Amino acid sequence: MSKRSAIETDQTPVSDGRHSKRQRVENISEGKRKPLASSSEPIVSARQLQRLLTFQQGAAAELRSGIQSFKTLLDAILYSTDDSEKPRQQAILREYLELQRLKDSAESDAIFLPDLIQTWAYATETNFEQLLSAVTALLALLLKVLSRELEFREYGISLCKTILQQSQVKLFGRSLSIHSNKEFIISPSLRLLTEVVSFDGGLLARQVYAKREYTFDARTLARNLGLWKASSEHNAEESRKPSVRSNAVRYLLAHLKYQDEGGKSDILKQGNVLRALFEHINTDPPALAVELLDVVKNHVMLDKSISRKSKSYVLAERNLTSIARLYKSQPADEPPSELRKLPDAAAHEFLLLVCTSPEMGIMLPSFGWYPPGMEKDDHDESRDPEDDVVFGIGFGSTSKYEKKVPIRNIVLAQFAQSLRPYANVLEQELLLAIFKSSPELVADYFSKKSTFAFDPKLTATWIGYSSFLFSTIQLPVPQYLGRRLEYSSYPPPTPIVIESVLPQPLSQKVLTRCLNQTSELVTFFAVRILTVAFQKLEHVLKEFKRASADGSSLWEQASQRLVTEFCQRCPQMSVAMSAFRNTSANNIMQREAVTRLLALYYRIVPQIALNEKFDISIPLSTALVPTEGSDETHSEREVRLLEIEHLVQIARFSPNMRWWQKPETLHHSPFMTLLNLMATSAKDSHTGLKSLLVFVIREHGILQPETSPSALDALITSIQDSNGTTSNQVLDFVDDCLGRFVKRPIKYQDDLDALSEPTSKKANISHHCPFSVFTMTLLEQWIYKSSAEAKTNAIEELSQWLSRFLYLLKHIGEDELLLSRVAESMAESSKTHRKTFKTAFDSKGKEWVKDSLELVSNKANIAREDKTTDRSPLVEKSGLNGEASLELPPQEDNNHPGLNRWRQKELEENIEDGNVGELLLCLSSRHVDIRLQALTNTRQLIAKIESAKNPEWEQIGLLLNETVETARTIIDEIPMPYTATAFAVRAMVVLMDPTHFMFPKLNKFLNRGPSWNVEKLPSYWTENVLRKEPDEDDGFHKEVNWLLDLFIDCIRTIEDMEIFRARNIFERILSFYTSPICWFRIKEKILRLLFRATAVGGSTTLITRSGILSWIQAQIALKDGHEVMLKQLALRLFATCDQAKVHDWSSGSVKDMMGGLAGGKQAICNITET
Repeated sequence: MSKRSAIETDQTPVSDGRHSKRQRVENISEGKRKPLASSSEPIVSARQLQRLLTFQQGAAAELRSGIQSFKTLLDAILYSTDDSEKPRQQAILREYLELQRLKDSAESDAIFLPDLIQTWAYATETNFEQLLSAVTALLALLLKVLSRELEFREYGISLCKTILQQSQVKLFGRSLSIHSNKEFIISPSLRLLTEVVSFDGGLLARQVYAKREYTFDARTLARNLGLWKASSEHNAEESRKPSVRSNAVRYLLAHLKYQDEGGKSDILKQGNVLRALFEHINTDPPALAVELLDVVKNHVMLDKSISRKSKSYVLAERNLTSIARLYKSQPADEPPSELRKLPDAAAHEFLLLVCTSPEMGIMLPSFGWYPPGMEKDDHDESRDPEDDVVFGIGFGSTSKYEKKVPIRNIVLAQFAQSLRPYANVLEQELLLAIFKSSPELVADYFSKKSTFAFDPKLTATWIGYSSFLFSTIQLPVPQYLGRRLEYSSYPPPTPIVIESVLPQPLSQKVLTRCLNQTSELVTFFAVRILTVAFQKLEHVLKEFKRASADGSSLWEQASQRLVTEFCQRCPQMSVAMSAFRNTSANNIMQREAVTRLLALYYRIVPQIALNEKFDISIPLSTALVPTEGSDETHSEREVRLLEIEHLVQIARFSPNMRWWQKPETLHHSPFMTLLNLMATSAKDSHTGLKSLLVFVIREHGILQPETSPSALDALITSIQDSNGTTSNQVLDFVDDCLGRFVKRPIKYQDDLDALSEPTSKKANISHHCPFSVFTMTLLEQWIYKSSAEAKTNAIEELSQWLSRFLYLLKHIGEDELLLSRVAESMAESSKTHRKTFKTAFDSKGKEWVKDSLELVSNKANIAREDKTTDRSPLVEKSGLNGEASLELPPQEDNNHPGLNRWRQKELEENIEDGNVGELLLCLSSRHVDIRLQALTNTRQLIAKIESAKNPEWEQIGLLLNETVETARTIIDEIPMPYTATAFAVRAMVVLMDPTHFMFPKLNKFLNRGPSWNVEKLPSYWTENVLRKEPDEDDGFHKEVNWLLDLFIDCIRTIEDMEIFRARNIFERILSFYTSPICWFRIKEKILRLLFRATAVGGSTTLITRSGILSWIQAQIALKDGHEVMLKQLALRLFATCDQAKVHDWSSGSVKDMMGGLAGGKQAICNITET
């Protein structure tokens, strides 16, 4: 408390000790004009203190001196420096307080410390401002001392009750509302009220607020909260004194701490008070600003008793913006140890809490990328079917979201616009957290943020904005795209999705300029942003694919539209190629980033990438050159290997890659260089390199892939000797043999056939063991080499390598007899090295070769496991990688919008949008009334078609009539099987396009009769597609693909499964899987069909009637590339079947078989538990 000089009076008292009214006013006014210093005397007894504080109207100087003496005593107790004196001082205070307690103190109107209270009232009535300030400050200090010691508690309560009496509490109203320049009166009053509210843990806080007419007037408090002062307005001594605002803030915070739920809620409704509280928070001392935010957070926002609506009053957009100004605050002058946290950190913590937590009151629950109106749950019975017509199904309606995006979190959206993510890291982190919790705001933010251009300028602002855009794109895709429990039946609007993938500031023009910049840093930022954008696009497309499990074409259309929009914003492939060519070979970090981007172009938007002519041979060869030297550091070599992996991914997609042509810059062909790199690299696994080598080997049939380890693993192992080095002579020889094999593969197949011929009638070569045809090329070239260079060192190295390679081929399980004949032929061609080949299959001295092979094989296995990322819960428990979803059937919509949606549009639009299809699916509803309504509506639709008299719709009418005739006889008792309704839906799509490859066969089917035998539908189409010639020359594969899609869509219930079982459909499909004409993608779709069967309860049937587990075991042994998916199918079958029935049927053998597939008994136990 600041010391104030006493007022001395020159007046001599009259004999009666009283003054006239005129004299008293004149003397006081003179005293106010002439403030004089007062002196204080040490307090040694309570009687002395009582005498000094005795109220006398004419003894102002003595009274001021007594107040000063009492203050000195209280300061000594509160801030004691001498522990020996403190007990004596406390005893004096206790005795004085006891003397001041009246005998009738138990009465409610009893006054404690009557002299001080009378002095306070006197100073207020007479406008004696200096005395009023001094006595108010003394009472506040006294309460502060009393609150520190438990033995003074009763005295403190008595004083607080006295202060809150009506006669005293009115004094606050005048003091708090006095002119704003008299802070020496306002501040002590606020401090006194703060002490009363805080005393004994807020014991009397409710009583203080109950008299809010005088103690908590909203207008007065709001004004006082605005009375702040800058440190430059006063001298150093004055600037250290708390401002009126500081005292008002602490007073308000005391109420927020100690009021009950009702009091806090009432305070929070005072909008002008809250606005004033936060408006000048950036001018508060750092410690006070931190305390303010902590109190509001802990006692308001985290108080569960306060309603969400009341909390929302605190978080007006203006208040949030005021708090965000603390991000610009300078560090405090105090040492860090004296300040727990800085204001910007406290503001960041507070804003993160309130802006990302729905229970705080400002963040409204949103639905990700679905705007308001589209977010209703599919199973909400209150849903209006017309909502679907308005919002979505079709994409014409999404154009309205391109300029303005409707949102729910309007306050957060306005607040987000005021943040500066490019200038402050904490503001960027806050905005990203808001985007993550409310994904709907991303599109809104960028649609309104058109003032900041992303034109490439290497400034701090541009770099900060680039970092913000990069982090925004990296935000995760909302679960279920924003829905609560499952994917919606329709996709979110593309204009909203694209803003989270590639925001508006990143236009094609701007990104092209960035990639063409001479500044490497600008180019690098642009490349990294595009890279994460491609990765985000890939993730979103996967989510769309998962959401389209019901076979709806809407999701496929949405994916195409999203890719189209993305391609319109990202730079052309030629621009990225130009950036790659302009990147220096020494800048390995940038080259790795650009090649990663190019690989993403090829992988995600191949339709654009393949339109550009890009010869990958030269860049790949250039990248492989440094790997042949040893002057690079380990880190540089690792980055270079990443670049090579990206280039080989591009090479895999490139149709013009010259694998076997040796460029001038390399010692060997690109394939041989990669092979050598795999053998010599110290990295644990290079998934891209290994998968590419396997792809090229399989494409040309060079080595057999059936064994494990494979022949490629044996080749990689063999080219290194026991010291871990490779010989150039061996590499040259293998490279030459590879080139010869690729040019004349049939010639070496003929050589193999000749080698396989029996040498006698009893001899017979088994063809069950695999064998690599490439070995015949090695044999041919060895015979030539051995005759030309009989005794050179190169021949010696070649003979040793061939011996190792043959040994490894035998070790991995290739045909032993054929390998023996090859070794004999090699031995006969060279007498010098005959012994080497005679002992080629001896293990003596070759133990290290086995260890090396095992290491290479483990690398390959790790690579395959790391490459697979999508796992189902079942497969994760068994430790296997998953490559297929569970193909769960779509569930019936409880609202059945298809009953009425077809009325809103023209027939052609209804068919394209799937509305007529939804109507037909209602015939399979489990509810009788829905089925009958669907039948009636279908008849109405037929009448509408017939009245149109459009010849193009005659076939549609015929299809609907046959559907009605088929359903009419059964839907009263049971639902129409999805086998029929799903077929009708897909047939309608075919009939709308006369050029469709299935159009002729479908017309033949419709002309067979007025109704269908539903049980024979699957067998009819299986027979007509798989066993009959297609109507188009190249249409067989397309017809099979259409048939499998139809079957997957048909199987939705156990009744559908029974139809397929009765007609032996699965046996025919499994037989077709093993035929040579069944190609890779169709096999994958067949496995999806089997997954669908397991999802509807058909696992037991497939195991016991179709013998599918034995079939899976046989297909895994053939290694057709679907081993992981087949294992996952086996696990799914076992997990969803009637295990007791299967166990009895197989006498326990199925469990042993599954243990082998799952990797042990523990894995199978996990599956059983699942």
